Amino acid sequence: MIKKMVFVISALRGGGAEKFVLNLYKAMEKYQGYECHIVSIEKAVEHNIDGYRVHFVSEFCNVSKKGLRRLIYKKNVAKAVDDYICENISKDAFILSNMLLSDKIMSESKLKVHHVIHNSYKTAFLSGKGFLQKIKIKNNINRLYRNHPLVFVSQASEIEYNEEFYSPFDNHVIYNPTELSDLQILSNSIVEDLEASYLIHIGRFNRQKRHDRLIKAFSRIENKDIKLLLIGNGTLKPESEKLVSDLGIEDRVIFKGFIENPYPYLRKSKGLVLTSDFEGLPTVLIEAIALNTPVITTDCSGGIREIVGDNENVISLCSDIGELSKMMDNMILEPNKFQCLFPHKLKAKEVTLQYHSLNSYD
Repeated sequence: MIKKMVFVISALRGGGAEKFVLNLYKAMEKYQGYECHIVSIEKAVEHNIDGYRVHFVSEFCNVSKKGLRRLIYKKNVAKAVDDYICENISKDAFILSNMLLSDKIMSESKLKVHHVIHNSYKTAFLSGKGFLQKIKIKNNINRLYRNHPLVFVSQASEIEYNEEFYSPFDNHVIYNPTELSDLQILSNSIVEDLEASYLIHIGRFNRQKRHDRLIKAFSRIENKDIKLLLIGNGTLKPESEKLVSDLGIEDRVIFKGFIENPYPYLRKSKGLVLTSDFEGLPTVLIEAIALNTPVITTDCSGGIREIVGDNENVISLCSDIGELSKMMDNMILEPNKFQCLFPHKLKAKEVTLQYHSLNSYD
C-alpha cells in the first residue's frame, strides 16, 4: 500500500518554507515511494507547480467569517480540510503543516499532523516586546501548538523554542532537504548575461530579511565596479528601491523580482550575502554552499553554524554594517575564505529517511 503524505501550507509564494515543501515533496516520492499532495490555504502561487498534486482550500471549503462564526472559523476550516484529506487522499496520511496561517488552522485538526517550525520563534515573536506582551505571545504560541508534535529545521531553533515556549510532545529536528543533482542541473540553465560582476541576495522583501542593512553595507564597499543583484518580491520592495535612490547607487543595484530558477544567477555571482535578523535554516545559504558559491551571513538566530560549520570567516554581527561592508570587499578579493563544505546531513535522501522514520514511529 502506497503511503500518503500531505503538506498543508499557507500559500505557494516564493519563500523558503514553500521551497522546502516542493523539495521534500519530490524527495519523498523519489526516495521513499510516497504519494504526496499539497493543500494550500490561500490561492496565491509564484512557484511552478506543474506536476505537483495541489489542492486549494477555496475549491472545497466555503466557511464564513461573518458575525459570530468568525470565532469558530479556524475549527471549521480544519474540519473541512480533514474531511477532504480523508475522502480524497487518506485518513492515515502523514501531514506536515507549514507556516503560521496553516498552523493556526491545522492545530484544530484531528488527523496525524506535525507542525514544521521554519524560524526562530524566540527572536521572531519576542524580540523587542515588553513583559506583558511576551506573556500574551507565549500563551498564544503554547495554545497554538498544544495538540500536535513539532519538527524543527535546526537544533538551534529547537533550543530557542524550548527556552521560551512549551510543547507537551517529544519533538524532532530534521533538516531541510537539498537535492544536489537537481540543483546542479538548474544552475546550468541559460540566462541573460549581466556582464558586470555582482553580489547576490535572494529572498522576500520583508522585515526579517533586512534589505536595508544589505543596501547600506553595499553602498560603503570600496569596489565600486561590483553590482548587487536582488532577487525576490515583497511588500517592502518600494522601501528598498527608495533607499537605493537616496544613497545614489541606482546604477549599481539590480532589482530582478521573483525568479522561479535563480540558481544560474547564484552560481555566477561573486557571492551570496544574507543579512537577516533571524532565520531557522535558510535554504538559500545551503543552496549557495552546494553550488560552491562564497557566502556571507549575519549571525542571525537559527542554524547558521549548523550550515557553515567551522568557517567563522563568513559570519558577521547583525548590528555592524561597517564589518559587513568590509567582508563584502574581502569576499570579492579572497573568495576561497568565504566558501564552506556542504554538510552530508542536508542531502535529500538522508532527510527523507528521517521523515519516513518519523511517520513509521508515530
